[in-house]
Amino acid sequence: MTMLEYIVTPVDAAAHRYRVEMRARVRAGRPLRLNLATWIPGSYVIRDFARHLLSIAASSDGETVAVRSITRHAWECTPGGSELTVVCEFYARDESVRAAFLDDTRAFFNFTSLALRPAGREDAGCRVTLEPPSGIGDWEVATTLPAVEIDSRGYGVYETDSYWALIDQPVAMGTAIEHVRFEVRGVPHAFVLLGSHDADTQRLAADLAAVCEAQAAVFDELPAREYLFLAQITANGFGGLEHRESSVLQVPRSALPSRVPAANGESVRSEAYETLLGLCSHEYFHLWNVKRIRPQAVAENDLQSEAYFRDLWAYEGVTSYFDDLGLVRAGLISEQGYLDRLATLATRIDRTPGRHRQSLSQSSFDAWLKFYRPDENTPNAVISYYGKGAQFALGLDLKLRVETDGAVSLDDVMRRAWQTHGRDDRPVPEHGLARIAADLSGLDLDVFVESHLETIIDAPWADWLGYFGIDAMFAPGKDDEAVLRGRLGVRIAGGVQPRISHVFDDTPAQAAGLSPQDRLVAIDGIEIGANLAGQLRRYPAGAVVAVHLFRSDELLLRHVTLGAAAAGEWKLRIDENADSAAHARRASWLNDVRPT
Repeated sequence: MTMLEYIVTPVDAAAHRYRVEMRARVRAGRPLRLNLATWIPGSYVIRDFARHLLSIAASSDGETVAVRSITRHAWECTPGGSELTVVCEFYARDESVRAAFLDDTRAFFNFTSLALRPAGREDAGCRVTLEPPSGIGDWEVATTLPAVEIDSRGYGVYETDSYWALIDQPVAMGTAIEHVRFEVRGVPHAFVLLGSHDADTQRLAADLAAVCEAQAAVFDELPAREYLFLAQITANGFGGLEHRESSVLQVPRSALPSRVPAANGESVRSEAYETLLGLCSHEYFHLWNVKRIRPQAVAENDLQSEAYFRDLWAYEGVTSYFDDLGLVRAGLISEQGYLDRLATLATRIDRTPGRHRQSLSQSSFDAWLKFYRPDENTPNAVISYYGKGAQFALGLDLKLRVETDGAVSLDDVMRRAWQTHGRDDRPVPEHGLARIAADLSGLDLDVFVESHLETIIDAPWADWLGYFGIDAMFAPGKDDEAVLRGRLGVRIAGGVQPRISHVFDDTPAQAAGLSPQDRLVAIDGIEIGANLAGQLRRYPAGAVVAVHLFRSDELLLRHVTLGAAAAGEWKLRIDENADSAAHARRASWLNDVRPT
């Protein structure tokens, strides 16, 4: 199968336009379908990248070829010769990690947004030429594309062995690019800072090396020739998307580690920086789980339609479980710090009514419709396969450790999944991870797995903590969010006359007829200031209050019977009085050290 050739040029930065030329050997006189991806692996929603296509033109052996649309993301032409050239222009100003962006400060793109492919040629090798932006002379390139012939700034020719490999190699360009380099198991890594910053890069390199080693230790293999964290430095954006040898991150500038030491001279990681390390840990774990241990439904999909499957918990949930676990194993957060993170997750899930409506299995299946398209009712209708999936993974891990007397853990299950599926790129059938857990442990897990995946019962995470010397406590929270959630039943956008963003099911606010987008004006004739929670704390349980509000431009009055208590909050702490066996189990879990 002959190679596909692509030439990518940031042709007009001011107008945010890329020019992409695709060349292919074809059969003269035979109709050819050209497809553009509708979604990008790792982000499970149809994104219709074709909506940014500005123009498309084709020629064959020097003669113009007519191109016609056959779907919203596919075109057809009939070349008259053996060579086909297709030239497209795309508009690119999506600042997320999932698409393409271009202005006069930087460029970024995923090939799913820009690369048309001839149908049936997905397994053909691809030769890519990256050209410098028109009129801009000082940009350089950051990418994991395998280089063939490039200049000192990274422009030139690259090759991949297939279209599928091509779309897993994002590209960044710009001036303010700094590689913070480190090694893990002999493999070169870098945190690539795409933007201005004042970060402590030495600390960043040391901490990331520790995180990456902790995750590599789970699988005991590192199947990459290099790895880049491509970090788009922003004012307040946050998120990431995994790729086979890289990840693309949006990082708030304030989350980077500071060069300025704490006042007492101690080395302290800020909460924002720990959260960033957790994001890196998550995306790095995907190097194995998702990018190589792949769900069969995704592996068999051609990116032209949804890939429905019911066990996203095994990919995003399990990865979410291991991301913070990787931080404590790397020594970057304390055991208590890790337990605090587990408690925060449990509190967030407990305050989400959608957990009573949607099972983990359905949450996975509905990702295409609901999870990535949140609205004002999402907390009442949806439970996250990230969060609750992580809780279920925690419960499964602890159950395996207790019921096999420490012989089998979720680490072992993931390592076996790598050995039987990921190493040789054998896609995992639906519910495959649960079957591996049962086979490896010898436990009958059918009822346990089915009940927690197919029904709305809560994940079993708290049931096992006592075996690991950990006390779990649940009591009314003291924070403002807990007061607003429990006493009134709303989430608000702050400020004077706060606007309701969400009204939770079966709460005083819903019963009284308050609605999302209502602007709250007064309680019992007293203007609502910037501290609504403080005003609510002054009322006893069951008090009936008169709430004036604006709905659009109309002033309304509603009477609300306040709830008895703030929403609940989980607290976890180490039980110093637990027996030595419990402490040994916790050490094995949190430090991945087998008891002797």
